[in-house]
Amino acid sequence: MKTLQTSVRASETIAIGRAFVLCRNHVEQSITQGSIEEEKARFTTSLQSSTEQIEALAVDSDIFAAHLEIVQDEMLSDAVMEHIGSGSSAVEACQAACADLVAMFEALDDEYLSARADDIKDIFARIEANLTGGLQNPFEGVKEGDIIVARELLPSDMALLDLNAIRGFVTALGSTTSHVCIMARNHSLAAVVGLGDALEQISSGDMLIVDSYEGKVIINPDSQTIDSYLVRQLSLDALRSEQQQVATQTVEYEGESVAVTANAGSVDDVVKAVEAGADGVGLFRSEFLYLNSSVEPTEEEQYHVYSAAAKACNGRPLTIRTLDIGGDKAVPYLGFEREENPFLGWRAIRVSLDMEQMFCRQLRAILRASAEGDVRVMFPMIATLEELIEAKRILERCKADLTAEGVKYNENIKVGVMIETPAAVFIADTLAANCDFFSIGTNDLVQYIMAADRANVKVSHLYNPYSEAVIRAIRLTIESAQRTGIECSMCGELASDSSATELLLEAGLRKFSVNTGSIAKIKYTISKL
Repeated sequence: MKTLQTSVRASETIAIGRAFVLCRNHVEQSITQGSIEEEKARFTTSLQSSTEQIEALAVDSDIFAAHLEIVQDEMLSDAVMEHIGSGSSAVEACQAACADLVAMFEALDDEYLSARADDIKDIFARIEANLTGGLQNPFEGVKEGDIIVARELLPSDMALLDLNAIRGFVTALGSTTSHVCIMARNHSLAAVVGLGDALEQISSGDMLIVDSYEGKVIINPDSQTIDSYLVRQLSLDALRSEQQQVATQTVEYEGESVAVTANAGSVDDVVKAVEAGADGVGLFRSEFLYLNSSVEPTEEEQYHVYSAAAKACNGRPLTIRTLDIGGDKAVPYLGFEREENPFLGWRAIRVSLDMEQMFCRQLRAILRASAEGDVRVMFPMIATLEELIEAKRILERCKADLTAEGVKYNENIKVGVMIETPAAVFIADTLAANCDFFSIGTNDLVQYIMAADRANVKVSHLYNPYSEAVIRAIRLTIESAQRTGIECSMCGELASDSSATELLLEAGLRKFSVNTGSIAKIKYTISKL
């Protein structure tokens, strides 16, 4: 009996079953490289075939609908054509272009957005397969009750699997926001990801216990261990059933209503969050509109997305965070320069204030969408009062322009600030007097307070949201909001951690913005306090 451990909490389920170790059969390229024009023609044909395949899958899948937008974007084909023009074969050009785009997404300091690198890998894997011999099904031989073991799993893999037949996933790569984890949570499957090279200790046919709660995989457990997990499994299933019963209810703490809203990155995310019982959307990431395009999205394109999201909320609040890019989130078409320390560089509100016309296009789209529901606007990475005042000035200018044009919008739209820098914590009283709400972004706040990059394994032990310094900062922020009489929410990962719920409630937090899969759990936790 062996036990493998990871720190990534992918889902909250336990599974017991046989391992099916995924072996991908790569077709050797036997085609002689042709001229530049011949290689371009080969790529074009493969791209067309891939697009048609994705179109068929997109009919019943929002994931593949997003893939369709990417594969049809000229940024992808231009990147490949550029490499072919430099002398690469079509396959080599796809691999190089894929690496470039994946590196861009994986560098993002936002786990949700960095996980979109999986989409890029998936699309290029399809294109390459069509270039070298067509797609194959690597899951032939999977039996009911199996647990899929793979280095990584992509959205196309999910489309080939009967998710009602398998019991879970174990992967070497992946994060809590990767597609395999999202699928696991949506289908109540166990998932342990991020095991790295330790995954090689698992062989097909091994009996596995996959404990998503503790990020643990037990290989060939003894009968006593299996029996203990079966008992625990029944208990946890009963608990999850109880949690679902309160998911759509309003919860209270010490006689006060507590809102449990959701973090979202697309209209589809909003729909799913509302269905799961969210009291609204506390964080709508607008970055994906910019990152998934080869050109800046127009005001009209943004308006349609924000408007659709507002309608999907059906009267519930929708808080849209303005563009949070820069440095580590470089968008090629905006001409970002390389920075020595991007986390302390030109990003978020600093970019928006410097690129005022682009900022205005986004604010106008948000204002127009505010006529469709309770839409709110939130500025990220505020560090000074001057930044907030300038952002509000530009917002007022956009309001005046829309009024002059006779365009409807909510004149009293609420304006909020992300508290994610130590500077914002220290001047929270001043900021609170100049805005309508706070949202504590613990992911960046912890990183800046502890001076520790959460992605750097050498200092990751310092990235502790429960450290005294971080808890003090959270309390100071909530107290400042309370004194001024404005709302304070939290949208970082700490908000989704049920072990922190009571601590946060005691500190005065009355609004949580969590991952959709955590809504029932957090509401249930609050209801029991």
